[in-house]
Amino acid sequence: MAIDVHTHVVPADFPAYAGRAGGQRWPQMHACDHPGHKTVVIGDKPFRTVSDHSWDVARRLQDMAAEDVQMQVLSPMPELLSYWFDADDALAMARHVNGTIAGMVAAAPQRFAGLGMVPLQDPELAAAQMQTLRREYGLVGVEVGSNINGKPIGHPDHAPFFAAAVENDLAVFVHALHPAGADRVIGPPLLQALIAFPNENGFAVASMITGGLLDRFPGLRIGFSHGGGSFGMVLPRLQSGWETLRGEHAFLPHAPIDYARRMYYDALVYDDLALRYLIDLYGADRLMVGSDYPFAIREPAPGRRIVGLGLPPAQRDAILRGNARAYLRLPG
Repeated sequence: MAIDVHTHVVPADFPAYAGRAGGQRWPQMHACDHPGHKTVVIGDKPFRTVSDHSWDVARRLQDMAAEDVQMQVLSPMPELLSYWFDADDALAMARHVNGTIAGMVAAAPQRFAGLGMVPLQDPELAAAQMQTLRREYGLVGVEVGSNINGKPIGHPDHAPFFAAAVENDLAVFVHALHPAGADRVIGPPLLQALIAFPNENGFAVASMITGGLLDRFPGLRIGFSHGGGSFGMVLPRLQSGWETLRGEHAFLPHAPIDYARRMYYDALVYDDLALRYLIDLYGADRLMVGSDYPFAIREPAPGRRIVGLGLPPAQRDAILRGNARAYLRLPG
């Protein structure tokens, strides 16, 4: 039985826009022709049609039983993170989404844990909201985008947020968002998620290492979606460059691989060979199960791939459950 750290929630409905700055990108839910589905509309354009698995606890529990998932960690659909809003509007959206996730967790607290969201376009405001995630909503962490309106998540400007994550003992989960290089992807929009997202994740991991935040906040518990994306191939090159330039020309006080092995990564890489490489690179104590449930490009029964690798039992159980418990401070 697995703990799935990478699943998403979309509320069944959104409140009417009540801000003052203009609600052109405020989402709404519209009925559609498919039973059990609704369409997320942003502005006047459909963004994504989602099933009721996105908000219905009973439907999720049925799927979890069929797919050997002991617990799902619920996080917002990334497009709901709202960094492009006025900060007050983003805070209003965060309260609605956090409340939705908290309600789902409360309905089955042994089967769900929750990650909330904060208005990170204003790092000080985001930091001030962090204590409410645990105290008011009972959540165990926060999901953030790989960049905040183009600024990498590892930028030093985000230090107040990370300080609050450590102070409030909250895990941080980084998800690709509005990727760099999307304009270079040739083909239908779906390919951005398949091609540009992994590179965006790679940039995010690198920014946490080179931006100095891991040195400033050694107690930070931070994880990345999709195995950290392309960073697994970047790390050996970064490590070689550091070793070549070590000493007075070193660009980091410690080896890049040491920083990389302090962070967590989900195992959602869709391939046994890629997963074995990440186990060798980061360590079996750094990987966790992830599925991207309930969206189309997900891995059904994600723990079964881990079991199928034939790992030693201690490594298998760490990836299936133990590492997620350590990352999220879940009871054993």
